[in-house]
Amino acid sequence: MGRKKNRIPPHELAAREYAKSHTAFSVYEGAGRTLKGMDLRRVRNAVWMQTGFLGG
Repeated sequence: MGRKKNRIPPHELAAREYAKSHTAFSVYEGAGRTLKGMDLRRVRNAVWMQTGFLGG
């Protein structure tokens, strides 16, 4: 139970980063291009897997 105390929900993490940089998160830049659609979902799901919000 003590481990959950350090977890930050992904939407709060994104909001903090947005506040720091004032950059939109709807389009994320990748290797020489922007991530959209399926690629952006893969990034989102990878973040959720690492933070424990998406079981796997």
